[in-house]
Amino acid sequence: MKKLQFLILTGILTISISCGQQKRYVSYKVKDGETMNDIAERLDMDSKDLLRLNPDVGKNPSPNTIIVIPNPKIKDRNSSNTSGNDSYAIIEEKNNSTNDTVTETSEEKQETEFKTTIISGYETHTVEAGETVYRITKQYGISKDELIKLNPNHSELKNNTLSIGQVLNVKAIEETVTLDEEEIKNRYLTHTVQSKETVYGITRFYNISKDDLIRLNPEFPEIKNNQLSIGQLLKIKPIEEIEKGVNLSLYKDSIEDNSTINLALLLPFRTEKYDTLSSKRIFKNRLANLVTDFYMGAEMAIDSLRNQGVIINTSVFDTGTKGKNISAIIANDELENQDAIIGPFYSEKATKVAKSTNGIVVFPHYSNKQKSLTTSKIVKTSPDKSSYSEFLTSYLKGVYKGENIFIVGDNSKYSKEAISSISTSLKNHDSISKVHILKPDDGYIKRERFTKKMNHEQHNWVIIATKNSVAIKDALNSMIGLPDNMTVQVFTAIKNEVYDNIDNNKLANVNFTYVSDIFADESSEEVQVFYKKFKSLNNTLPSSYAIKGFDVTYDILMRIASGNNISKTFKEGVSLRVENKFDYHKRTFGSAENRGLFIVKYNQDLSLKRLK
Repeated sequence: MKKLQFLILTGILTISISCGQQKRYVSYKVKDGETMNDIAERLDMDSKDLLRLNPDVGKNPSPNTIIVIPNPKIKDRNSSNTSGNDSYAIIEEKNNSTNDTVTETSEEKQETEFKTTIISGYETHTVEAGETVYRITKQYGISKDELIKLNPNHSELKNNTLSIGQVLNVKAIEETVTLDEEEIKNRYLTHTVQSKETVYGITRFYNISKDDLIRLNPEFPEIKNNQLSIGQLLKIKPIEEIEKGVNLSLYKDSIEDNSTINLALLLPFRTEKYDTLSSKRIFKNRLANLVTDFYMGAEMAIDSLRNQGVIINTSVFDTGTKGKNISAIIANDELENQDAIIGPFYSEKATKVAKSTNGIVVFPHYSNKQKSLTTSKIVKTSPDKSSYSEFLTSYLKGVYKGENIFIVGDNSKYSKEAISSISTSLKNHDSISKVHILKPDDGYIKRERFTKKMNHEQHNWVIIATKNSVAIKDALNSMIGLPDNMTVQVFTAIKNEVYDNIDNNKLANVNFTYVSDIFADESSEEVQVFYKKFKSLNNTLPSSYAIKGFDVTYDILMRIASGNNISKTFKEGVSLRVENKFDYHKRTFGSAENRGLFIVKYNQDLSLKRLK
């Protein structure tokens, strides 16, 4: 079966036997309004043959899409040659009226003149008696956050503290300079654009804004209109801003020709239980709702991949109450030849299913028993809760700039272990030597126990490492009532149901930040398109479980459809779907586990911002 990579290799090999050393295949940049039929007609070839040369391109490609075509110079030796200043071949129109340019895949690419913006200096302001942070920001037309960012060595600005004679940066003086490709790669994290990638997908993966991408890549103004070209080298962020230990490899979706997948869904519909119940009573059952939602999302993912040409043979099984039907399903040899089995929902049944199939078993949701799933055929799609604290401390150590750190806990076993783990991890940072640990006295924590250890010159971090509702609420209330000259950000690794019952305005006031296994930018066009399509199919907006069903199913099937071994695809990078991140790590003789997590913060307008 042929893949695009194979086609490129074939094109390279063909060069060695082509007539007069001319290239049989070249790449062509599609113009606005052109279809594959138009291009095929001008090349005097069948459009089906052209589509076979470009299996990942549809009949109506977007402008600037790069496709592979037969070299028109081979067919017509009298056609015009390329000029000495570029590497383009010429397609002759049938009426010889116009010419289109084609970049040759085997020729050396034209060198791009990379531009980057550097800060060559700053405009400054010397603080005078009676001036305030507010007055200075208004004078120079900047926000307080911008002033703080311009002056990283003056953390007291967060608390509106100034000193007479203090010299502040109020505006960066920027200069555009030209660098070669090697210098760019030495200075920046870069990304080479692949087929089907989008501006949204790239900015989402690297957690940067579109404005940041545009600013860093002035040589590609078309990014503003969401236009990319295959092979473009984009600057993502300066090398010094890259966090250590983070997987920055983006998994590239690809589909092998004639890809066929046998898929089984093992879900606890429990039809025998609901056979005599009214629909109203059925849908009062939480599990029934979760399973139904998950299935609707999975079904939508299957349809999406079928529309992309993947042949999927699907079998759906009702595993019954607590998986009681699984033994009968296995006995009937229903699972032996499946490429992937999504389910069962019960962790104690997953290992049993794994022994009965030649394919992989995808455990589709989080279970506090999932650590026991160690069989090599099992893929655990939800990160284990034990990894949340490590993810949080890794983030904090990466952004630490002298903050005053508190950890709030209690005397429970869970809290003691969490406090020890977080404190030890933070102190591994070269600059963190002191961490304040506070536990309730007589059932609560007085605000004074915080404030007497705080000062207006340091920003404060308060990390909540307890599940106790009283301790959580005490800590939050204490932070909301802090003096105006003290600033704080509250963190937690595990956002449990206690936080769901706290006013979101309170959480926003303390810059509440937490670890999450899901995040979706609901303002993005791509997410809204998904919501709209789901609603058109199911007459309701998708729940988190419906999105989970879509994301898990789509991601696993897309990896299998690549034609590569599933374990190999785990090493090829991280994938981001609608709201789930899949960063799989597989033990040599054990199961694969997902470590895809986010750091999420409440904004003042109650929206959520992804920090990591």
